[in-house]
Amino acid sequence: MNTPKNILVTGASGFIGSHLVLTLAQRGDHVRALYRRKEPPEELRAIAAHYPSHVELFNADLGDTKRVKEAVRGVEAVIHAAALASDWGKLELFIKANYDATVLLLEAAREAGAKTFVYFSSAQVHGYGNHVDTTERGPYYPIKYPYQITKQMAEEYVLAQNTSSFKATAVRPCNVYGPGDRTSTYAMLDAIMNSGIGGYIGSGATLTCPIYIDDLCSGTLAALESPESAGQAILLTDGMKVTWRDYSMTMLDSVGSKKRPLGLSKPIAYAAAGIMTAAAKAIRSKKRPALTSYVVEQGSQNFHFSNEKACDLLGFKPMVFYEEGLVLTAKAYLEDRQKRLAATKERC
Repeated sequence: MNTPKNILVTGASGFIGSHLVLTLAQRGDHVRALYRRKEPPEELRAIAAHYPSHVELFNADLGDTKRVKEAVRGVEAVIHAAALASDWGKLELFIKANYDATVLLLEAAREAGAKTFVYFSSAQVHGYGNHVDTTERGPYYPIKYPYQITKQMAEEYVLAQNTSSFKATAVRPCNVYGPGDRTSTYAMLDAIMNSGIGGYIGSGATLTCPIYIDDLCSGTLAALESPESAGQAILLTDGMKVTWRDYSMTMLDSVGSKKRPLGLSKPIAYAAAGIMTAAAKAIRSKKRPALTSYVVEQGSQNFHFSNEKACDLLGFKPMVFYEEGLVLTAKAYLEDRQKRLAATKERC
């Protein structure tokens, strides 16, 4: 059994961060949950209320040196999950949020006496190409999107800081999903519920790389604890080979839809993404287009990774695979949707 630790988790108001806070609190750690929003979201407040002696809510902007130094005071370890995670925006904004903030946080943590720093990188640093059982050794394809570029920059910086007295590790999650995933999975389920349409790009035969949120948390904690993870980048995925067609069909089934997923041809998808992107740039939109080349590239090529290193090095063992995971996610989504609809009716 692990001795309880004082741990800082950044990005605590997000999907992944809030689940990490909950997992750490449940095992008895003291968690300083850093969030940037003006007010913490309902889910994070509920976790803090349920574990008042284990969760401390801490509001800070990771660009604020003074607040960052206060955030790391007295912590033994940092799990840095905060990021600008988008396929839309200027490179300068991504550098500030994903690289500069990481450098400031790590240096402050090390200066304050923290001994472990776990950085949330991404499988996106491998670039887009034919990924089937891809490992940390490669292959690597050219990267061109701001998110990929800055995740790679920050990962390289973090791993270079590893020493015998300061453990630095990078985890590379694949496509994370689960209850509370409002950015990705809930958005796709909304599209299904509102229009009855779900689908994929091309034939749907390309592979994706899901990992259920609980498995991601267990893998992250294993990386946090294991001395073997020092200086290592580690992919976290369930390792299962699932096509976008099967994944989409399961998603439709999970909410009771009788429709089958539709395929959008790759040339049409690229053309649509190009038109939408050009229009968004013309009006200087801060909101991402409905379809981007980033989405088309990932969805139209194999994007599957091996978890062999995580299993061998950390003893990682995924427990929830997409068939069960999507059912659990859909159940939580439908409950959330009912609350949203009820709230809308009350306002009307």
